[in-house]
Order: sequence, then structure tokens, then C-alpha cells
Amino acid sequence: MALRHAIRRSYYVAISRTEQRSSWRWEIRRKRSAMGVKLWEGGFRTSHDAQLAGKQALEDFLNGLSVLAGSQ
Repeated sequence: MALRHAIRRSYYVAISRTEQRSSWRWEIRRKRSAMGVKLWEGGFRTSHDAQLAGKQALEDFLNGLSVLAGSQ
């Protein structure tokens, strides 16, 4: 069962520099309220690489939510 489109739009990927400013990272965020956990990965050489990896991670995350919603 696919998640409703409105729920899928509630999440997005933010790209930023790491604290050392030598690499990039992605983070999955929810628009209206904080998620309560941070989902991120860093160490990417370019913002483009971080964006691609973040989009894939977001898709995997949303697919996992879909599986959970379907099992209830």
C-alpha cells in the first residue's frame, strides 16, 4: 500500500556542509514538526553526491513507512 501523497510531501532532504566544512551531508526532515530523531549521513565530496544519496535514503525511508502503514 502506497503512502498518501500528502504524507510523502511532509518529508524532504536538506543538504548542508559538515562542521569541518570539508564534506557535505544530507538529513531527512519533516516539514511541520520535528521527527524526534535525526536521520542523516555525511562525508560526501560534493553537494550533488549528498543530494543523490539523500533522495535515495528518503525513498527508502518512505517505503519503510508504507510497509508499516500497511501492516496496521
